[in-house]
Amino acid sequence: MRVVLAAVAIGYGWACASLELELPAVREAAARGNEKAVEAARQRFAGHPLEAYPAYWQLAFGLERADRNAVRGFLDRYPDTPLADALRRDWLKVLGAGAQWELFRAEQPRLRSEDAEVACFSLQERQARDDAEAIAEARTLFKSAREAPAACDPVFAALVGRGALSEADIAARIRRLLAANALRDAKRALALLPARERLGEKSLDRVAADPARFLLRELKSATFTRNDRELALFAIARLARSKPDEAAERLAALAPRLGPELAQPAWAHVASHAAMAHHPQALELYGAAGDTPLADSQVAWKARAALRAGAWQEVLAAIQQMSPEQARESRWRYWRARALRELGQAAAADALLRGVAIERSFYGILAAEELGIPVAPDWNGWKPQPADLERVAALPGVARALALYRAGLHNEALREWNWATRGLDDRGLLAAAEIIARAGAPDRAIHTANRTAQLHDLTQRFPVHHREAIAAAARQWGVDAALVFAVIRQESRFMAHARSRVGATGLMQLMPATARWVAKQIPVDPYRPAMLAEPEVNLRMGSYYLGRVLAELGHPVLATAAYNAGPGRARRWRDAAELDGAIYVETIPFDETRDYVKQVLANAWFYAHRLTGQTASLRQWVGTVPGRSSAAVAASLP
Repeated sequence: MRVVLAAVAIGYGWACASLELELPAVREAAARGNEKAVEAARQRFAGHPLEAYPAYWQLAFGLERADRNAVRGFLDRYPDTPLADALRRDWLKVLGAGAQWELFRAEQPRLRSEDAEVACFSLQERQARDDAEAIAEARTLFKSAREAPAACDPVFAALVGRGALSEADIAARIRRLLAANALRDAKRALALLPARERLGEKSLDRVAADPARFLLRELKSATFTRNDRELALFAIARLARSKPDEAAERLAALAPRLGPELAQPAWAHVASHAAMAHHPQALELYGAAGDTPLADSQVAWKARAALRAGAWQEVLAAIQQMSPEQARESRWRYWRARALRELGQAAAADALLRGVAIERSFYGILAAEELGIPVAPDWNGWKPQPADLERVAALPGVARALALYRAGLHNEALREWNWATRGLDDRGLLAAAEIIARAGAPDRAIHTANRTAQLHDLTQRFPVHHREAIAAAARQWGVDAALVFAVIRQESRFMAHARSRVGATGLMQLMPATARWVAKQIPVDPYRPAMLAEPEVNLRMGSYYLGRVLAELGHPVLATAAYNAGPGRARRWRDAAELDGAIYVETIPFDETRDYVKQVLANAWFYAHRLTGQTASLRQWVGTVPGRSSAAVAASLP
């Protein structure tokens, strides 16, 4: 590492390091509009690797009134930097909002990143010069019924003005937005309809506030106008999110008045929410949807409902309904193989499993074990050579990122790091991972090492920071150290001062209320929230909580789900009878928690081998989750 530090020192200039500490104050001065302080900082930072930052903040915090030549000068002086791309993106928004299309047209092709608002301004600019392809693209975007920024409103209005959208197209977009709970976007789309055809915004608000009450009233109403139908569909969609069984009952009563064209998509929506709620009649509700096309999310939950019911033929049928992109995902290839095996088609199943088994992911490991060919991790991966380290350390973006980390500007450092490493080959990525790990950013080291395609170093992907402290905490509370490592890798990536948007803190990301509860149990006295940033304290408290969750729920899958979503939810997601643990995981209703559990369990498989040298069985860990009737689970956890 001495070579790397020397390279960084030469490329960066350690004598300037004291200036780095001024940067946070410079950013604050720019945010307050203190031009004098920022201009003085620009002069002090002249020639410094971070000299662009005072100038960038000076422009960015007043871009609407910034001089065009000053913006152009910055972009020309710092072309291959994330700052230039960020400034260009925001400037394009200013130009688009002001309809300065000549400047916009010249600058937009130089933008490296994607941005939905800029894309909408680009459509405005192209429509203004009658670009036929832009009209077709805008129509496709409209009919996709995805949420869109306000900059797309003039694009859609222009389509209406050209006669490229019918009232039926507009009504369909509003209906789909309402079904997706995108109420704000739906209200904006109402403006595209003639005034006499629009749903009342107050009516929409009343339905959103109490859909069940609205539906009861509609069932008693003798009249049923087009707007009544649209409001009823919104109410059913809204109610299905919390009470799919009640929504199904109301839809069954209203279906004759809606007609198949409207009722069948509504049944698909209700069915998918019933599947997410693990409703035993979810597959029957999908049947009521008939041949209506299903969205990717809806067909995925149809497959999950079939898994939960053990209806393997239905699992196959649902996977066959998926888009090619979705069906190629490793999870659905794995479950297709499982279904084929259950249906007696072992050869076809094994062929699919072999394709999945090459991946070192949750389903890849399970597939290898299904085939009886589990492969031990190789910890003797490729190590960067001095020349590789010097080459990467000399990159200006790497030097800037390291300086920004030292300055405490982690968001800016992250942006610089990602930009600097975006085009590196495997050798470069592993060298970069080594450099950033030594610089004290283990989260970036893991992320960077994870990106390699051919050369790998699993020691960078699965580091063992705080090994002694983790081992001690795990022993104290009777938890497998591999599981503690696995949770930390997923929660904080070993960043001791990590803090989430909701306040979870430290290596094991303890929430404030959970930490207070744990502090009383252990006890930690006196306890202060700031103590969660201390690795030993956080590990001791987090391991205790993980051990309690595991002891009370009695299964590692349940405990892992509980650590992310809470013990109450983990209990509710069980089936009445025992359930294959992998099916439990795949049918977790929350996307975040479902992915979290897969990641943690796969992490634990790797860490078990790294810590013990023995290959663990992921299939054994996943096991069978006990049913609600057979598992008497205590409920003393917060």
